[in-house]
Amino acid sequence: MEIFEERCPVPETGMSPGDLFRRIQKLSGDHCRAIGYGEAVMEEKGLMWVITRHGLRLLRPLEPGEELLLRTWPGPTRHGMCPRWYRIESPAGELLGTGCAIWSVVDRISRKMVNPAERGVEIEPLVNGLESERLRAPKKLAAGESADYIVPAEVLDENGHMNNTRYYDLAETCMGTRGRPLRSALAEYSAEARQGDRLRLRWGEEQGLFCFSGEHGEGPAFRMNLEYW
Repeated sequence: MEIFEERCPVPETGMSPGDLFRRIQKLSGDHCRAIGYGEAVMEEKGLMWVITRHGLRLLRPLEPGEELLLRTWPGPTRHGMCPRWYRIESPAGELLGTGCAIWSVVDRISRKMVNPAERGVEIEPLVNGLESERLRAPKKLAAGESADYIVPAEVLDENGHMNNTRYYDLAETCMGTRGRPLRSALAEYSAEARQGDRLRLRWGEEQGLFCFSGEHGEGPAFRMNLEYW
C-alpha cells in the first residue's frame, strides 16, 4: 500500500469547511476505487461506506489561489472501524494540515455496521509514522440558539442520507461563520438523517470554539466542533 495523492487549487473565493471536506471525501473515494473497494463494488456486496467520525487541523489559513497536495492512506482496521489518515501539503512540501476519518462498513438494507472482513472487505493498511493524533469526541457546549431543519433532497448522497459535508454548510449558515478561514474541525455522526427527517439543531460558542449539534426523534444525530483563524 502506498500513499494516494491528488492536487487541487483553493478557489479565489476561498475554501469553506464543506468544500474542503468534499475534496477530502473525493480523494477517499478515488483511492477506494483504485484499490478495488469503490462505490460500485461495495454496492454489489450490499454494503456502503459511512463516516462515523472525522477531524482536521490546519497549521495556517489556506490562501485563495494556492495549490494543495491532498494525501491519504488507510490504517489498520480495529473493531470493524476503518481509519483513514490525511495530510495537506503545498507542492513544495510544506505541511499545511493533518486529519483522520473513521469509516465504517454498513449493510445497505439493515443500515447497521458489519465486520468488513466477514463481508469480503479487507484493505491492506499502511503504518508510516505520519499519522495524526487519534480522534476524540467533539465537546458538548451549552447551546445558546436552536432551530428546526427538515432534510431536503438536495443534500442527500448516493447512500440516501444527508452527506456529511453538508452539515458544515448548515453549521456555517446557522452560526454566521461563513467566509471565515477554518482552523480545525471535528465531527461525530451517530445516526443518519434521511429526506424529510426533522432535526432539532443547537449551537453555541465559547472562547472561540463553536459547537453545532442535531437531534431527531430517535435521539442524537450528530455533533461537531469548529475553530477559525
